[in-house]
Parts: sequence; C-alpha cells; structure tokens
Amino acid sequence: MDVVGIPMSSADLGRIAFETSPLLNLIRGLDPLGSSRPIPAAHRRWLTDVRRLIPERSRPVVELLSAIPNYSPAFLIPDVPAGGGRTHRTVQEELDALRSVRDADLVHDFQVFDTWERRPCRVYDVLRDRGEELIPLLTDAMHALFRACVAEDWPDIRRALDADIGRRARRMAADGPGAMLNDLHPKLSWEPDRLSLALPKVPDWQYDLRGEGLAFTPSVFGPHVGLLIMPDRRSLMAYPIAALEAADTLDGADSGGDGLSALIGRARAAALRAIGDDPTTGELATRLGVKAPTASAHAAALRTAGLIVTERTGRSVRHRLTGLGADLIAANRR
Repeated sequence: MDVVGIPMSSADLGRIAFETSPLLNLIRGLDPLGSSRPIPAAHRRWLTDVRRLIPERSRPVVELLSAIPNYSPAFLIPDVPAGGGRTHRTVQEELDALRSVRDADLVHDFQVFDTWERRPCRVYDVLRDRGEELIPLLTDAMHALFRACVAEDWPDIRRALDADIGRRARRMAADGPGAMLNDLHPKLSWEPDRLSLALPKVPDWQYDLRGEGLAFTPSVFGPHVGLLIMPDRRSLMAYPIAALEAADTLDGADSGGDGLSALIGRARAAALRAIGDDPTTGELATRLGVKAPTASAHAAALRTAGLIVTERTGRSVRHRLTGLGADLIAANRR
C-alpha cells in the first residue's frame, strides 16, 4: 500500500468545510457498476433496485461513469463555489455548476481516457463528438438520473449525512482539526502540515490546496475515500459515513422509510406521486425521466391496482388519482 501526501498549511486547516452533495452521492452510488471492488450489502441491494430505474437518456452517463474502474470524470462532479458557512448544496446549484462547465474543463478527463492502459468503451468518444451539445446533454442526463435513483431517498440520506457532519464539527471544535482528520477514515492519517491517504496505486502528480482548504463531503455509498484536487477548482474529499449508519439509512430508504415504496415498489411509488395534477402520459414520462412506453406501463399497473383512473381527452389521455391513491400518498409523505 502506497501513501499520497497532501500538504495542508495553517490556511488550509482554517478553511476546512463540510458539505452535503446530492450529485456526488449519486456518482458514488453508481460507481460500483464499473468496479470489481466488493461493496457493502446495503449498497448492493440499493444498486440492484435502482439500476432498473435508470432512464434511457441517462445511460450514456452511466456508461461513462463505469468506463474506467474506480474513476469518475471530474467534469461530472459539480464545482460549486464556497458558500459562507453553507452545509447543504442543492441539486439545482450543482446542475447549474455542471451547466457552466467549459470545453477546457473537459481536457483533463479526456486525456485520462486517451492514455488509459485498457481502452474504455466508445461512449466517451460519442459524447466528445457532440461539441457544444455535450454539456447540456450531460446536465439533462444527470438531472434525470438523480430524479430516478436518489431524489426520493435524498431526505433520509441527507439526515444521516447531517448527523455525521455534526459529529465531525464537534470533534474539530473540541480537539482541533488534526484530531478530526485522524478519525475521518482508517486510510487517512494526520501529522503536522500533511494529510496522508493510503492507496493501492498512487497517481504520479503533486497535490496543492493553494491555501484554499479542503471541502469534505460525506456519503452513504462505498467504503473508500475519493479525492479531487485539481487547479482552478475547489478541492474535495468524499468519505463514507459509519458502515452501520449507512446500512440503516439505505435499508430504511429502500423500504422501511417509505411504506408506499415497500407496498408497490419504488418505480410505481414515484409514478403515483408524480400524477398529482392529472398529467398526460407524455408529461408523466418527462417527470419520471423515462420513455413514454415505460410511463404508460407504470400507469397501467397503478390503474389495475385502483390507484388511478385514465380519461381520454381528444388524442391524449390524462391520469388522475383515485381516492385510494390520494389516501396512500397522504399516509406516506416523504
């Protein structure tokens, strides 16, 4: 096991921040699709469940995330400016940051793909050829992916992340940043002016925080630490919360935290909740980030269960909650 040394000046220590990131948790949740690493059982159950919900328009992004094992393209990880004591990034802030990515920001990741010893899948070539359409396409795909896979569970996940951040902040206030850093993860260790991370393979480059500090982002997914330190953007370290708390959160979000999902399944529950104001099938598909035939299949299952009725208006059909459907939603608010 080799060690990466990250110099941390007193200015860096004074600018340590903790932030929750919806899209970084999404990326870490889907990361095992391209990895041979073992993952915790609760994460594996979550992944088995959500991979059936991936929208068609998001599949190129999923292929990109899994193209190189244990590597996520930096341009997909939002670079949100520091926000004066802010703890929570919103999905909209992160999508806006992704939407503002420039062509020059993609160069580093494309170089990684070009020089990888095992040539990745063709999807990155296809995406790179999209030119000025690439960033809008990726932003739309990430938004649809978040809505389908994480949005329904995000309130439960964020509560667990908030609890972890609270503990870290209290430890740092009581015993100093060094003590907090030493407790963050088994593969991290702190000595004066240096944070060390043990890795099986050490990249051949120097890390420089530039006196701007490091933003620590907790996640319920994966047991490993993720590091992103590059010029011209905020430096991030993603770390896992305690394994038992992550498992309780994911298992609770999967079923116990939402009786409606436990009763009719996550996809059907998301569809039922999306039907609030009598949408057409096309509108329902847009809300769910799926194709019209998939939305139609969800509607048919809900109609068979007596949770919605479908009425034809001209050339379109509209879906409306029945009393039973409305009662189920009211009894299972998220």
